[in-house]
Amino acid sequence: MKTCIIGLRGLPNVAGGIETHCENLLARLARMRPQDQIVVIGRRGYVGDKDYLTEDGVRVVPLPAIRNKYLETFSNTLLGVLAARFRLRAGAVHLHALGPGLFAPLARLLGMRVLLTHHGDDFLRARWNRVARAVLRLGERLGVRFSDQVIAVSPSLARRLATDYPAQAARISYIPNGADHILNNADDDDGLLDRFGLRDADYVVSVGRLVPEKAFLDLIAAHRASGSDHRLVIVGGPGGGNHHEDIAAQVDDRVVLTGNLPPEGVACLLRPAALFVLASHHEGLPIAALEAAAMGTPLLLSDIQANLDLGMAAEHYFPVGDIDALAARLAPDAAPLPPSDVMKAFNWDSIARQTARIYDRLDAGPETAPPGRATGPGGARP
Repeated sequence: MKTCIIGLRGLPNVAGGIETHCENLLARLARMRPQDQIVVIGRRGYVGDKDYLTEDGVRVVPLPAIRNKYLETFSNTLLGVLAARFRLRAGAVHLHALGPGLFAPLARLLGMRVLLTHHGDDFLRARWNRVARAVLRLGERLGVRFSDQVIAVSPSLARRLATDYPAQAARISYIPNGADHILNNADDDDGLLDRFGLRDADYVVSVGRLVPEKAFLDLIAAHRASGSDHRLVIVGGPGGGNHHEDIAAQVDDRVVLTGNLPPEGVACLLRPAALFVLASHHEGLPIAALEAAAMGTPLLLSDIQANLDLGMAAEHYFPVGDIDALAARLAPDAAPLPPSDVMKAFNWDSIARQTARIYDRLDAGPETAPPGRATGPGGARP
């Protein structure tokens, strides 16, 4: 079966959580399912104008996208669904995130089977206005209702979808993100610590796009109030809008903004860090935190449900948005946190095998969906 993957900017080496997810998942699916053709619909502004093959045999077809935060995904997905049916003759589309979910009915109308991966409640992100949030909520409703299969990246999300859409519950599966890909870059050290004036175990690190929901302003304020002896390192680039300018305005000589870094750069900064902090107000399933866990870095996360889904001990969490509580956890006299053992369920080989089973259902047709409630990895209840 030929399947078109829609909803990401492109791959390989394109920054973004969905892009990281797809790059690691699709390479393994291509090896596991040589009988299939996997085609990624990319965006020309990120991957150029010409079709190409990745080294894993995934075909990337760049299509136009309107470079506007409200229209980029919408425009590229519309063209992608039409191209999947009429140019590429695909039998199925695999949509990623809620914006592309708007087009699940169109894909079904055109005779293709549809898989939706729900990466989190995008309508809660601070970057969106009221109209955009309503559109994303509609994307969830249409995506879940009209997809043959739905993957949720966290157990709480799978449970919520099964409750909100009981008629579709049998088609909803929990399959998480992975993070062990970071280990492929663990030994690469190009002098990054020296470049930013850092020393082993002498800094706290956070990773993510510079957008409001990542709460970097909370983290900077808490770090400043804590009196910490450690510098604060924030890894990531702008995510649309001007929020990165607000962050830059709060930077002093105790805060380092690295901008976007390649995977080997992220790995280089994670392993020697004293602590990884994620102060987010919203996440799907936090790949950055999983990467830090894979590198053995101690974790301190806000207590939003997506972070709680990692299942760590209470000492690894603080109340979301509580700057004083976070400052106390960063203070010099705060008890050190041990590394977290959360990686057993979050490796890409296992995730690819679980996703391949969903592809088998998709290939066989919607009538093969098992009866009952939403399922977790390998058929386990979420």
